[in-house]
Amino acid sequence: MRIVKNQHIRPYPLTSPCNREIKQRLRKLISENSPATYAEWREAAVAALKGADFDKKLFTKLVEGITLHPIYNKWDEHSPVMPAGQFPYRRGTRALGYMEKPCEIAQSIPASSPEDFNAKLLHDLERGLTAVNIQLNCKCGLKLRKQADWDTALKGVRLDGLPVYVTPGSCGLGTLSMFLNTCKAAGVKTADLRGGVLYDPVGKAVMKGSLCGGKGICAYYDQMAVMTKWAVANAPGFQTIGVSGLPYADSGASAFEEVGAMLSTAVAYLHAMEERGLSVDETAAHMRFTVSIGANLFLEIAKIRALRELWAIIVKECGGSEEAAKIKLHARTSFWTLSKVDPWVNLLRGSAQAFSAIMGGVDSIDVLPFDAAVRMPDEFSRRIARNCPLILLGECNLDKVVDPAGGSWYLENLTDEASRKIWEFFQGIEKEGGIVKALKAGSIQKKVNATAAKRYELADQRRQSIVGVNQYVNLAEKKLEAPEGSCCSAHKGHGCCRNADIQIPVVEMSVDSACKAAEEGFSTCLINKALVAGADCKCGEPLEMEALPKRRLAERFESLLAKADAWVAEKGSRPMVFFANMGPLRQHKARADFSRDFLRAGGLDVVYPAGFQTPEDAARAAAESGCAVCVICSTDDTYPEIVPAFCKALRETRPDMMVALAGYPADYVEAFKEAGVDIFIHVKANCYNTVEAIQNKIGL
Repeated sequence: MRIVKNQHIRPYPLTSPCNREIKQRLRKLISENSPATYAEWREAAVAALKGADFDKKLFTKLVEGITLHPIYNKWDEHSPVMPAGQFPYRRGTRALGYMEKPCEIAQSIPASSPEDFNAKLLHDLERGLTAVNIQLNCKCGLKLRKQADWDTALKGVRLDGLPVYVTPGSCGLGTLSMFLNTCKAAGVKTADLRGGVLYDPVGKAVMKGSLCGGKGICAYYDQMAVMTKWAVANAPGFQTIGVSGLPYADSGASAFEEVGAMLSTAVAYLHAMEERGLSVDETAAHMRFTVSIGANLFLEIAKIRALRELWAIIVKECGGSEEAAKIKLHARTSFWTLSKVDPWVNLLRGSAQAFSAIMGGVDSIDVLPFDAAVRMPDEFSRRIARNCPLILLGECNLDKVVDPAGGSWYLENLTDEASRKIWEFFQGIEKEGGIVKALKAGSIQKKVNATAAKRYELADQRRQSIVGVNQYVNLAEKKLEAPEGSCCSAHKGHGCCRNADIQIPVVEMSVDSACKAAEEGFSTCLINKALVAGADCKCGEPLEMEALPKRRLAERFESLLAKADAWVAEKGSRPMVFFANMGPLRQHKARADFSRDFLRAGGLDVVYPAGFQTPEDAARAAAESGCAVCVICSTDDTYPEIVPAFCKALRETRPDMMVALAGYPADYVEAFKEAGVDIFIHVKANCYNTVEAIQNKIGL
């Protein structure tokens, strides 16, 4: 038991004469366990490092541009820790957190048709789903274009009080009208509606490069204003404006670039709605933000807290009330971090990311199924994803503590750092004239692409681990089956809008008119096209920009593994590399094991013999192995004797064989290259480039 200073543990009176010895021992333990100062800890850390640089070894620089300290203490400066429910809401918008209102389980449901969606939705609502999350025109193909589609998709679903969140793409008002028609047919009062049709034209343009209708942004702001005015008058609990960070996060943006772009988008929506007669309070009350939750557990918690705080400050500075400044926040686990190779690891990634989201205090959560990058998720993968937050809330009791992260020296400091970096990025966008101008100029895309490139570089060097992909690869892992048609290709174009000859309805810029057009059988795309065509667009050029592609960190290594799998399919065996292990086991094992794991990132297996006694014996075995590549494994001390002799002997019989050396003895690198070493395998090597070169030598 650790005895903490000033903690009183008295199972029986310590004043009793028979307990004097125990009392003395307790005092000694208390004294010995008094908290150490930072200076004392640093002294001990420096000693433990045995000469290694303290700053380089123990301070971690992140892609986000901040440095993590190895230890934090109560003397570190950070913002005052305010109670939950108090402005600016760093610790949450409700005083009792999830004890007051539970986190909604808003799992998206990939489906290929309205009938398929309806069946899956009814099934999942009986098994823990507490909110409906409809992603339109998504990769897996769900398209609800006509009124009949909506009626089918939501058939049998009680819509009075059940939150329904719809991501509509370009067609905001058309989508809202069809949803309202379905609700009306079901006898649902508009005042009872919860959820929202989350119209985010800027976010959609970032993904596609343009918007359906081909007009300037003001034409889409007009729809947003009509939708929001309707909600203010008829459905106070229904959101009509979405602000999504997913287009940025799914393209490899940093956490701070994602949130900075979201804040700038939200500010643009505030201004646009104010110009159209809506107050800041009215607009903010009908906004819902969506963030992606990445792999850095603590940073993601800090990002959520910083977003909540910064948005509250912005709303108040714009003239809004503290009540309107309470953000509504949805979280989805990261697509960027998913892997197709060893997809079972995605189960763990999703769990950790869900933990970050719930610790951060989001209002609703969507955990991507582990097979989402491979195929349309099945019932099993949806169930596991849905149960992940349910376990965190119901079994881990994270819903019984208002703010588990509050007051942590590390997290409070990290939140401060996150706020500063986000604000810096946000201000940079605003100096360019706002989110739309910055996107049209391509400056945001340039920064996101640079960040993604940096992340790929770190993964290539294995400084960023992708478990099961660039480290700890299981070559025997059974691949997930992806039946034909299980995942449709990405939605291209704008559906029926591409047909110039099709009849365009006459639709006024109003909810009633759009509802009438939907009842008459017109699609969302056609309704949108009519609305945009009739809009008085004063902003000039069409909203066109460089689209941000949807990417995953594991893609590059997956391409290497795919080439190896193709070799296996053709040859019937895995491409092999020969290991020239030298000397006893203790001499070569560490580097041989490292090199084996290194090569498996490219789908390569190894011939792993016992240690050879002479370089000539090793060279002879390498030449007779039939492999195109060999790796010398030993120690730096023995290499000067081994390497020249091995290379000389190998050249006599196999001059075409590529020679790799496990390690990087800096003083001998040039000499070993001259002797015949082609490539080096070591902890600082670019794994992707090295393995690709070996694959090319083998002939993959």
